[in-house]
Amino acid sequence: MFHPPFCPNPHCLNHFSPKGHWFFRTGSYSTQTSPRIQKFKCKTCHLSFSTRTFSIDYWTHFHLPYTTILSHLVTSSGIRDLSRILKVSCSTVSDRIRRLSHQCIASSASLTSDMNLHEDLVADGFESFVCSQYLPNNIHILAGKDSQFWFLSDYAQLTRKGRMTCYQKKKNRVIKEKLKVYRGSVYQSFQNVVAKTLALIEQSERDRVKLYTDEHTQYKRVMKGLPAEMAGMIEHHRISSKRVRDLCNPLFSVNYLDREIRKDDSDHVRQTVQFARSTVNMLERLEIYRYYHNFMKPYRVGGKDEKRGLTHGVVAGIEGKRIASELRSLYTRRRFFLRNQPMNRSGRELWVRCIPTPLRWMIDYLPSYAWA
Repeated sequence: MFHPPFCPNPHCLNHFSPKGHWFFRTGSYSTQTSPRIQKFKCKTCHLSFSTRTFSIDYWTHFHLPYTTILSHLVTSSGIRDLSRILKVSCSTVSDRIRRLSHQCIASSASLTSDMNLHEDLVADGFESFVCSQYLPNNIHILAGKDSQFWFLSDYAQLTRKGRMTCYQKKKNRVIKEKLKVYRGSVYQSFQNVVAKTLALIEQSERDRVKLYTDEHTQYKRVMKGLPAEMAGMIEHHRISSKRVRDLCNPLFSVNYLDREIRKDDSDHVRQTVQFARSTVNMLERLEIYRYYHNFMKPYRVGGKDEKRGLTHGVVAGIEGKRIASELRSLYTRRRFFLRNQPMNRSGRELWVRCIPTPLRWMIDYLPSYAWA
């Protein structure tokens, strides 16, 4: 028999610390997909809810196979591809991707909340665009040097640079007048990467960590601006981006992730046909791919390496039983925003969809259930 673990009302005292028998049953109802759904009512706030409130399919009319959605998302399938395969509309597919990204954000935060760092770190920027190549962006990636574990993705908006024809320069000037881009966006984004590095050091047993980056001038500025006590915790090494991208390159982890994203995520594969139309949707897909890379994808496939078959999360030091437990409930048990506070800043912003799409003045739609 199902017992609700807490009240779904975020303003109720029983949402965070339910005590005693705080609810009572109020009957049941049935739908086309479920023969019997039990209803409950909170004794404190008098909110009515059901067993479906704690399901990933809350506020849906039918169930879609999330395993199919994830397997196609990480193999370069687009939204229309999925809509044809599942025989549903594109908006329905986007809704399920949003739900799955929330599951991945919360589950990843839970698994890494008490992670003990056993390796050095590597950071670099991954450049792409949304809507148009006149609207490029930079996504900073923080990864483990040995395990290729993907710790963080942080978004920064850029302006177009490089060679352009006279027509392109004229169009670029018009777009720059309409688009207000903070000049220090890359600087601020790398500050978030450094903050994540410091947080990992604090929760681990290490006193000092090496951070490898390329020779970007903004990275040097950020490291110089750190207080003395924090600067002593990070040993910054700058590697030329022109160096051969092989296993001997200290930046191999982020170079490898760059290649995998270009290969597996349709938003970044073929930029003449498939590209992102929404910043939030792009980052949601990237978050799902990050979770797949860390906790589902094998660290090594071939060879006789002792790490063959293990996931990147296990190699990074996360217990395999914990990962398996999270994976068992990934497609069923709904994660709640206010009950998953270990999330970092970028994860919270993505959850509530407050990252704007360039030159789009309408706010992205946020379902009310996302706040719970």
